[in-house]
Parts: sequence; structure tokens; C-alpha cells
Amino acid sequence: MQNNFATKDDLQALRAEMHAGFERITAAFNSHRQEVKAEIDKLREEVLTALSNQRIDFNAALVKLHEEFSVALANQRDDFHVALARQHDEFHTALTQQRDEFHTALAQQRDEFHTALAQQRDEFRTALAQQRDEFRTALAQQREEFHAALANHSIELYKGFANQAWKFYGLASLLAAGVYYIARYVH
Repeated sequence: MQNNFATKDDLQALRAEMHAGFERITAAFNSHRQEVKAEIDKLREEVLTALSNQRIDFNAALVKLHEEFSVALANQRDDFHVALARQHDEFHTALTQQRDEFHTALAQQRDEFHTALAQQRDEFRTALAQQRDEFRTALAQQREEFHAALANHSIELYKGFANQAWKFYGLASLLAAGVYYIARYVH
């Protein structure tokens, strides 16, 4: 102060000026702070509005996506049911065809079996008839041989009986001659 030749009033004025400068700075700072706060509030409102709009757009897009997904799912389900029905029809057609082929093959096999059985039955009957004829022939031959043997035996028996009869007749004649001789010459 002494070097600058400043008085107390000058210092007081300087102090008051500094104080006024500080207040201006504080007022400018507060004003700037209010402007920044207003800008921040405005920005916050814009961000919230943008966020709200974005949420609305997102929800609309989500609803739209859900509807598109539901439509696509319904289309896919319809396509699946159509494909399933077609596959079901193809399966039944193939199954019917396979069953018809099986029945045809079974009928053919049954006809072949009946044919083979009839042929085997005819062969069996033929063999049985042939065996019966051979048996009857053998039986007739055996009967003829039996009759021939019986006739031979009968002849042999008759010869033996005749032989015995001749022997008996010879014995009876001899006895009769002996009785006659005894009766005539012995008495």
C-alpha cells in the first residue's frame, strides 16, 4: 500500500470491486449452472422422450415380430399337417399295396401248396392203388399157392388115408382070412 500510494479507500474499493467481481463470477457461474442444468433437463427430457418413443417402437416391432412369428408358425404347422397327412396317405397306400402283394403272394403260395398237395395226394393214391393191386395179386397168388398146397395136402392126406385104408383093408383081410382059417381048419 505504501509503495503504490494506495489509500484505505482504494483498498476498500478494490476489495469491493473484487467482491463484486466474485459475485459476478458466482452469478455467471450460477447462471451458467442453471443453463447447463436446463440443458441437461432438456436433454434428459429429449432422451426420455426418445427412450419412450424407442420403447414404443420396440414394443410395436416386438408385437409385429410376434404376429409374424405366429403367422409363420401357423403356416409351418399347416405345412407340417399337410405333409403329415400326405405321408399318412402314402404310408396307407404303401401298406395297402404291401398287404395286397402279401395276399397275392399268399394266395399264389396257397394255390401252389394245394396243387402240390393234390399232386402228392394223387401220387399217394396211385402208389396206394398200386400197392393194393400188388397186395391183392400177392394175396391171390398166396391163396392159389395155399389152395394148391391144400389140394396137395388133401391129395397127400387122401393118399395117406387110402394107404391107411388099404393097410386097414389088408389087415382086415388078413384078420378075416386068419379068422376064417382058424374057424375052418382049427375046429
